Amino acid sequence: MISRYLEPDRPVSLYIHIPFCTTKCGYCAFYSLPQNACRDDDMSRFLDVLSRQLEALVEDIGRPFHTVYIGGGNPGLIGASRIDSLLTTAFRYGRPVECSMEINPETLDESFSLLLGKVDRFSVGIQSFDGRHLRTLGRNADTAACTKALDLLTDFRNEAGTLFNADLMTNIPRQSLDDALGDIDTLVSWQPDHISLYSLTFEEGTRLIEQEVPAGEDEEADMLNALWSHLDGLGYEQYEVSAFARDGHYCAHNLVYWNLGQYIGLGPGAESSVGYSSIVSSRESESLDGYLSDPSFSSVRLSREEAVEEYLMTCLRTRWGLDKEKFSRRFSSSFDDLFSSAVSTLEPEWYNDGPDRFWLTRDGIMVLNRILLALFLDL
Repeated sequence: MISRYLEPDRPVSLYIHIPFCTTKCGYCAFYSLPQNACRDDDMSRFLDVLSRQLEALVEDIGRPFHTVYIGGGNPGLIGASRIDSLLTTAFRYGRPVECSMEINPETLDESFSLLLGKVDRFSVGIQSFDGRHLRTLGRNADTAACTKALDLLTDFRNEAGTLFNADLMTNIPRQSLDDALGDIDTLVSWQPDHISLYSLTFEEGTRLIEQEVPAGEDEEADMLNALWSHLDGLGYEQYEVSAFARDGHYCAHNLVYWNLGQYIGLGPGAESSVGYSSIVSSRESESLDGYLSDPSFSSVRLSREEAVEEYLMTCLRTRWGLDKEKFSRRFSSSFDDLFSSAVSTLEPEWYNDGPDRFWLTRDGIMVLNRILLALFLDL
């Protein structure tokens, strides 16, 4: 079990991957299994294996998880009662700081009120309110389903204080700036607590890359800059490259990722990362059949250089950037000693470098990969 690599005095979070979806979206490169590719008993066999694996992990950990996140696929397809059963097991030793769950608009209905009091945050994939763009993306939900889901999530928040996130995509083929601004303004009319704004990526092996042409880099950057500024004006704070929160409602589970905390992932293709200065990265088998036949982890211990790279890749995505004292404590090395030469080669408008912290400006976020490469070459 991956838990043997845990740093015992540090929090550990849980990610549960539910791989099933109605159909696979045209841009999706994550492992998921559309219903038309499933055998009749796939879901029940999966839930049986997952439940036993979760039970063993909970007993092995023997303490509350820091955060719990149920993602997919579309977890809503297994139904509220099955989610409730998984969470009852996960919460055996206490409530997490926050429990989040993804769900697609067309799946969300009143039955998920069963989870109020256990799920603290729902995350719904809207992507766009424009039917043309939803069809380009290959989404199942239409505009009516999106608005119905947001109405219901608003009711849940009013009833139980349950937060909700909503995802939007931009740089969709044939999407104008006015289209993208309109999506934001429409979404903000529901006052979601958190907005994730993703620039559409064209991944190898997806339908989208065979059918459409991506925007150019300059065009993509111009669109993002305009939308980020618009979200600023609407009171949404950009605290990570793609994440915007209102009134400080940051997603606690995602902060674990971006601070390279400890998390264990269960389910096909789920990833884990545990340890502190010495990090063990693990992954479940990325196929349902592989997971069902042997739900075990393939683990690798990262070298010191790989661990430092992983830390830079995560923390520099956030508005807070890198805390130099934490870096020194974690890796027994000074950030300035390791990277001052590389930092001196960067354009000054890309970053801020103080005695306690190194963080990127918005101009720097736009060239994050270029900055990371420069830093990695100094390791």
